[in-house]
Amino acid sequence: MMSGYNIAQLAEETGLSAHTLRYYEKESLIQDVPRDTGGRRYYGEAHLRVIRFVYALRSTGMPIREIKRYLALYQAGESTSDDRLALLKAHRVEVKAQLGSIKSNLRIIDRKIQGYEQGKF
Repeated sequence: MMSGYNIAQLAEETGLSAHTLRYYEKESLIQDVPRDTGGRRYYGEAHLRVIRFVYALRSTGMPIREIKRYLALYQAGESTSDDRLALLKAHRVEVKAQLGSIKSNLRIIDRKIQGYEQGKF
């Protein structure tokens, strides 16, 4: 038996479905996943770190094509660090804008809740 996580264990560890993990692999967001003699995937700690990073990017709205771009730059080596940094900084700007919008909308919702709680419909 190989060490690491099988797909069910990885799904439990990450909170992602096995379907999503297979999709990430199909889209080459997760690479070099070894399989045992029965064809079952086994993921290591490095895969877990990549999955968590990819999930952070996806859950903040980065398109898969941009994640692929980042990962290709990473695979290309140290000479691409400026490009990777620029990509992440640009995404950070977008995430901060989303966060500002969400906070603004939350204030509106909170005011509406407060109105209901005070009997002002």
